[in-house]
Amino acid sequence: MKPEGQVPIPSGCAIAAVISKDGNQMSGKMICDAMKPMHDRSNGLGGGFAAYGIYPEYKDFYAFHLFFNERATR
Repeated sequence: MKPEGQVPIPSGCAIAAVISKDGNQMSGKMICDAMKPMHDRSNGLGGGFAAYGIYPEYKDFYAFHLFFNERATR
């Protein structure tokens, strides 16, 4: 049997969450650090983020952000 990390898992995904119970703003460093292991998943799809409450003044709307490694990719 191959050790963990050397066996491709088709749906190898994970969940990480951070919440501010007092409602104060916080840095995104904690959640970015938690997602670092997902950068190169065994299925090659990378990782992603979902967030709630980042624009409290637009609570009745959705925001969809795309991030690119290079401007040419856009």
